Amino acid sequence: MSGEPFSQRVQNLHDSWNERRQMKGIASAHDFESQFRLLNTLHEWAAEAVDEVQRVYGEAVHISLGPAPTRDPYGPSFSAFLGDAFTLAFALTERRRMGGSRWFISVSVGSSGNGGGVVAAGPERRNGQWTRARLEDLLLSVLGAYERSLSDSDVSTGGKQLHTRGA
Repeated sequence: MSGEPFSQRVQNLHDSWNERRQMKGIASAHDFESQFRLLNTLHEWAAEAVDEVQRVYGEAVHISLGPAPTRDPYGPSFSAFLGDAFTLAFALTERRRMGGSRWFISVSVGSSGNGGGVVAAGPERRNGQWTRARLEDLLLSVLGAYERSLSDSDVSTGGKQLHTRGA
């Protein structure tokens, strides 16, 4: 049972479908301009999500968002940083094919420390549509990894990482 009033749930449903319809035109086009607009929209959503994480966690976690993407010659991008060990990076990437180029947004999650590295997190499916919820889920997964890293530290050994247990 949700503690949220029905009227709020109806409004949320309406808003999410409106957002999805608005994004469909941008997300389905794979020219540079459309995907660049989409990347900027993702940055706006990420800014709101980062503010919400800061509101909930306060000083307990350091989360920040890099500047909005610019028309960088190496490819527009932006990143969210959680603590000093986790990064969620969004980049506009070009795929050259016969007959032209197609642009899409790629996502990677980076972590430092034992077993760290960079892992591609998207696009997960061909022509997957970006929504605010999808972006928030990616940020929540990084936040979950951060929380697990805190739980895996053994205070009795001075904060050294424990050996990873089974998945």
